[in-house]
Amino acid sequence: MSRELFDKVADSITRDHPSFRIRYKSTSRLMGLLAVLAYPFNPGFADGYITTLGSKVYFPTPEDVEQSYLHSAETLAHEGVHIYDAQQRGIWFTLSYMMNQLLILPLLVVFAILGSWIPVAGLVGGLTVSYLSLWLMMKITGNFNVRRWTFFALAGATAIGYVVASIWFAKWWAALGVAAFLPLVPISSLLRAKWEYRGYAMGIAMQYWRTGAVADSYLDWISTHFTGPDYYFMDRNKARVMDRLKSIRADVLNGAILKQSDSRPYQRTFEVMQSLGMVKAGISA
Repeated sequence: MSRELFDKVADSITRDHPSFRIRYKSTSRLMGLLAVLAYPFNPGFADGYITTLGSKVYFPTPEDVEQSYLHSAETLAHEGVHIYDAQQRGIWFTLSYMMNQLLILPLLVVFAILGSWIPVAGLVGGLTVSYLSLWLMMKITGNFNVRRWTFFALAGATAIGYVVASIWFAKWWAALGVAAFLPLVPISSLLRAKWEYRGYAMGIAMQYWRTGAVADSYLDWISTHFTGPDYYFMDRNKARVMDRLKSIRADVLNGAILKQSDSRPYQRTFEVMQSLGMVKAGISA
């Protein structure tokens, strides 16, 4: 039944989004590159996370899906919400999701124009060397600390060189050069949280439809993804996160989640579970 749920959830997403595909990180060169880029900060990117790019959902491996088709179906339905939102909102979805960190790019461009391009060029070159060295270490050794410290030692030297070069070549504009990195400070990103609330609302809904209850402990587990590093600390206010999750649970319990203007992902998943007899008796749309 769980395998059938997974297949039918995938089919329901495909009907709404014909370009939707399931792919695997283990066979994707792009995901291999992203895994190297993410490794110093998230070493589990390749084998511990599901990633959606456009209308493609990347699971780590086929075996990862097979370990629990129920969990994989819930994850797929979650990602289906993001695919829907991206289609409905267009480029705004991506920009708002990455807003905090994307701000570093225009700030660096302004600094290069008004201050000096030399520190920026050195920064790009230094980070390139840092990542190439990391890639080499990943080929040579399986020691996590050696890999990580190789990167951070070189990246740290690059950062120091960038600050020194900024002061030397850009004088007072060096303040802008340093300020350009403020978007990397892990402060709350409420726009990203907005989209993830919609994604995790799917998990809350599926659990309720299947079991007839959603425990506070489940909401507490979800909250750790909002307050912790998984999504770069997108909302550090635990009380606010729990209040929002409880509000979502209330919308699930009273059926409002199926009646809103942007409810299509939830409606199609409910219909799939209902067709499989997986909706607990007494729960209706």
